[in-house]
Amino acid sequence: MATRRSARLQELPALDVAHDKQDAPGQAAAVRKPKLQTPAAKPTPKRARSLGGVVKGKTKTAADATTSKGKAQFLNPQINSVDVNAKMLSLPLEVLSIILDNIEDPPTLSALGRTSKMCYSLTMPRLYNRIAVAAMFHAHIPKLIRTLEPHLTIAQKKQLKKEGKYKGQQERYPTGLNEKEMPMCASFVRQMVVGAANPGKKHQYIVDRYIEEALKNMENLEILETWVMNKSISQTIASLQSLKALYLYAERVGEEDISSLAHIKNLKHLVVRDHGWSSIFVGHKLNVVQSMLRNSMSTLQSLTLHTNSSYGNPFGDWDKTLGTSTGANATRKDDEAHDFAALKSLSLSGTLIDEDFMREFAKAIDVLRLRELTLAYLNDQECLFYPFLASLATSYRGTTDMPISLRTLNLRMSDDHLRFNNEQLGAYFDAKCHFISSFDTLTMLELLMYGEYPSGLGLANPGLSETLLQAILKHENLRVLRFSYSGWRSEYNIPSLGPKTVGRIIDGLPRLRELEFVPTVEHMGEISQALLRGGGHLESVTCFPARWDSGPRPDEPSEPLSSILRAFLSNPKIDLISQSRNKEFVWEDYYKLNRVSDTYQVWEVASKFEKPRNRKGNGKGRTKPGRIQVEVADGMREVWYRLVPRTQHIHVGYDPDFKWVKKAEKELR
Repeated sequence: MATRRSARLQELPALDVAHDKQDAPGQAAAVRKPKLQTPAAKPTPKRARSLGGVVKGKTKTAADATTSKGKAQFLNPQINSVDVNAKMLSLPLEVLSIILDNIEDPPTLSALGRTSKMCYSLTMPRLYNRIAVAAMFHAHIPKLIRTLEPHLTIAQKKQLKKEGKYKGQQERYPTGLNEKEMPMCASFVRQMVVGAANPGKKHQYIVDRYIEEALKNMENLEILETWVMNKSISQTIASLQSLKALYLYAERVGEEDISSLAHIKNLKHLVVRDHGWSSIFVGHKLNVVQSMLRNSMSTLQSLTLHTNSSYGNPFGDWDKTLGTSTGANATRKDDEAHDFAALKSLSLSGTLIDEDFMREFAKAIDVLRLRELTLAYLNDQECLFYPFLASLATSYRGTTDMPISLRTLNLRMSDDHLRFNNEQLGAYFDAKCHFISSFDTLTMLELLMYGEYPSGLGLANPGLSETLLQAILKHENLRVLRFSYSGWRSEYNIPSLGPKTVGRIIDGLPRLRELEFVPTVEHMGEISQALLRGGGHLESVTCFPARWDSGPRPDEPSEPLSSILRAFLSNPKIDLISQSRNKEFVWEDYYKLNRVSDTYQVWEVASKFEKPRNRKGNGKGRTKPGRIQVEVADGMREVWYRLVPRTQHIHVGYDPDFKWVKKAEKELR
């Protein structure tokens, strides 16, 4: 009588699939042939055949075991495997840090951390280095909870669950653990971004409570950007000993909410923004801000103060409060002419400019020692500020004892037409141009909203002012020049630049690498020829798009890209160079241009691109590249371009932005 199938399967030998022991190279682990008890046994079923490798009496080895498609059915190569951990341990820590710092994808870091204990210890601090939360609507609360709960103790989780039950909260808790023990991942957090959190009056409480409890555990926090503030949060922030950079969005906060911030000291980067009607630079709130400034005078490297232009003098009574302060960093040293000796970057927006401000500002900040200056929406009715800056730069220009350090300048050129009359606007514009021309050390200049003029009056395109152009051309070391616009306004037009102006900019700035401007669409071909003169040093060109409602919509949205690339490919000077080199045309051999944009779209430019990894692109959503060809005397020339996805980011409040955080992190390294 034949044995039962279950009995036969029990007698089959177990497969040795994966061993920790390593055999000698070249040895294959063959699967032994099972011994059948009776000759009357039925043929081995398919399942047994797959397990034992027995087919018609022939023994299959691990190397021979394949499926019908030719793929290995089970793998058991007895080969010396590479000890990855030993290899990584042999690398210097500096090399490991460089490798891990270049892995920016959190899922990839998480997967690497699960491979071994050593990788776990290296990747977890980086994985939890920065966290970001926001809850603009009620539907975002579960995500905020799931992000913050790993950094809370069990006792904190239970307490918050008693105060309000929401989706995303942990349902069960392990037993036998210390409920007050601090999670290790909380000590890894160095950067935190708290975006807009306004899910409604009913749910605002639980959002604030989770942020409060999480901040209490992040004792090693160095960079904090927060749009949420109350008394408890401010007390926790003031107690952070490692805090080096603070971004405070102080709109709609009370005096008690920020009182504790007055004890913060030794900051290196500070941003205070308040565009509300009750400005933070008035009354008791101003005292809090000035206390932070006084306590960080010797360490502060960058300062940003943005407020409503109707209020606010952040340096009001600065000299008096400085004299009454008792802190170590809050007294003016006799051998220092200015209070903020370490300051390198300053950004002012909406500041009220008067004689009191000018007097206090001149004592506190040395503008000539700054490397970066940003000015916008200044309420300067008497036009005092820019002439003051120009006089400073003119007095020290050409001297060796006090060189001008300013390298980056951002100016908003379009002022409030309702606040100033035409005469004041003209004087204000001339003062800005005079300030730009008073020195020649800039490497980056951005002019925001330049030259807007009323539409519907039949005014001709004014182009670029000759006064401003001459001021720009004084900075021969300029590498970045931008005429930036946030968009078209229905009641205003934007001046466009013609080929002659673009040519003068290219010829006058021999080191220019990046140019952003509004081209005259009907002269795009001639403008492309003017840009060609800078082909040896231009790396990026951005053409602000034409206003489609003012004329016919262009047939090709990428017209600037096509026009510029065709002009570069048709360059007749390349014929002489290519004949001497006697080889085919390669874009990178002649040009450095690698990026063309129309503000809303960006194209990469190269002689070739790497093949995408899958059908959807290269894993980052990149589209299929296109090609532009031009036939010339020496043959066909071509260049490839590819659209860079998602270049236009729309900030909707609940999606935190890391621009300032990344900049502060770079400065703190």
